Amino acid sequence: MIVLKDYKDDLFDFILSSNSLNEPQVGFLDREKLQSLLNQSNYCKVAFYNDEPAGFLLCLPQDIDYGSLNYKWVSERYSNFMYIDRISVIEKFQNAKIGTALYTDLAYFSTENGYDIILCEVNIMPPNPGSIRFHKKFDFVECGSQFTEGRTKEVQFFYKECNR
Repeated sequence: MIVLKDYKDDLFDFILSSNSLNEPQVGFLDREKLQSLLNQSNYCKVAFYNDEPAGFLLCLPQDIDYGSLNYKWVSERYSNFMYIDRISVIEKFQNAKIGTALYTDLAYFSTENGYDIILCEVNIMPPNPGSIRFHKKFDFVECGSQFTEGRTKEVQFFYKECNR
């Protein structure tokens, strides 16, 4: 059974570890950067599968102090958004509907809290075809791309309008 729990400080080490296990699909985090993201997040939940932490989803609102080029790209083009900064699912729980549970909850939360749009990016160089399929399954639509890290990485941006 999947249960979602709001972030609490005792889950910090799990989030840091889960993120690390899923690099490079999710960006690197150290303790300080994670704490900064958590302090500014407007949504952070941890998914438990049969009482074991299995994954997490962390989102950010507009108008925060965040040096990410991808967040900057989104902020220059959109307002009143939920920005999916990172989602991570531990390998042994992948394909157990953890991501589906987190995204379903995020869509509900976003609508209930009056957000207009949910945005994210997915690596296309190096490729992450599983993530692209996952986002398209949730009706996310492509809305742009950019190169980062000295043109060694390219991301595709996706959006989904919140239903009201």
